[in-house]
Amino acid sequence: IEGTTVKIGWLRQELDDLDEDQRVLDAVEDVAGRIMVGDKEMSASQLAERLGFTPAKQRTPVRDLSGGERRRLQLTRVLMAEPNVLLLDEPTNDLDIDTLQQVEDILDSWAGTLVVISHDRYLIERICDSTWALFGDGKLTNLPGGIEQYLRRRHELVASASPVSAPKQAAAVGDSNAESPRLSAAEHREARKTMNRLERQIEQLSAKEDKLHADLVVAATDPARLVTLNTELKSVVEQKETAEAEWLEVAELLD
Repeated sequence: IEGTTVKIGWLRQELDDLDEDQRVLDAVEDVAGRIMVGDKEMSASQLAERLGFTPAKQRTPVRDLSGGERRRLQLTRVLMAEPNVLLLDEPTNDLDIDTLQQVEDILDSWAGTLVVISHDRYLIERICDSTWALFGDGKLTNLPGGIEQYLRRRHELVASASPVSAPKQAAAVGDSNAESPRLSAAEHREARKTMNRLERQIEQLSAKEDKLHADLVVAATDPARLVTLNTELKSVVEQKETAEAEWLEVAELLD
């Protein structure tokens, strides 16, 4: 990549570029104090918190972080440099659901070029406009149809390696390709991004719903706490139902 205006940020798999003696916040602020994410300005502390480091955790020495926490710190530092070309190697490894949602939101609105290597199809479908794959033939293959095209291609390769199942597999692929697409490639990508975002949201809300049900059992003898928990539960259930309805609407467009 060439050009005087190109500023590259690189997230590697290795975790050997962190100062063990620094606190988390110091390690982030060493890169920059503030950053623009989309149209919003954020401090180093705010970005760190979005990526899973609570204010208390930001005071923790780097040496005391787990492997997953170091990975998140490394990503935070890369983003704080505000590169206009981001090279990300498996950026969602070791992330919990809440942090994963935050990372997706940040990358989806990133003002620059992203080159992402990942096995996370939801991440790829949400933040990437162009998908490429390796099929073991020594070539990099462009997939205008995204992950769905990749899966079809993999099925074809498996079928070609298995003479017994090849005719059946080829017929299935042929039937699929015979259908007239209702959406353009760009519209299909956007619909898939929306579905992936909703699936993550539904997963988060389901986890919150389960926790609230458990909390209700514990608070059975505390009337005031029960009222608060019931209100929270009602809100979560309504949000989940809305997200599920939106998901169904988008899914119908992709049928």
